Amino acid sequence: MKKSDLFYIWVFISSYLAGVVTYSLSLFLLYNEKTSGWGQLLMWTAPSFFTVTLLLFLLSILLLKCMKKYFLWTQTLLFALVAIVPVYSIPVLSGFWNLTNIAFLFSPEGTLFYLCFFISSLMSSYGVWIAHKRYNNKSFLILSFVAAMIFVIIIAWN
Repeated sequence: MKKSDLFYIWVFISSYLAGVVTYSLSLFLLYNEKTSGWGQLLMWTAPSFFTVTLLLFLLSILLLKCMKKYFLWTQTLLFALVAIVPVYSIPVLSGFWNLTNIAFLFSPEGTLFYLCFFISSLMSSYGVWIAHKRYNNKSFLILSFVAAMIFVIIIAWN
């Protein structure tokens, strides 16, 4: 396994952790609640992120390259739009899907999940862009380390 492959793996793991941190902090700041069901939160978001979202990110990059529109801002915009898809997979994974869940994205819980996947997509876009263009990755590594440390602190706090 190449060093660049390990960096891509770290990009997606740390992006996921940043999303979970965003979910937890948003829940606390907006609703003054703590995340109590970490197992459920991780069970609902991890499969969505590491399957659906990563596949859609890859397809987004391929589409942008085929269209010759592969820029940081187009990639970030497309990643942010793609973040809507895993939000709708949450009711499916939890077993509560029906036609009334079409508005799930606009519910308080759906908005928190979208924030989670949105921040993950922003961080993923930045990390993928740095890795692809072979820029200095120190800024991303610092950002990802901070996100991972906040994740550990939040888990310990609850």
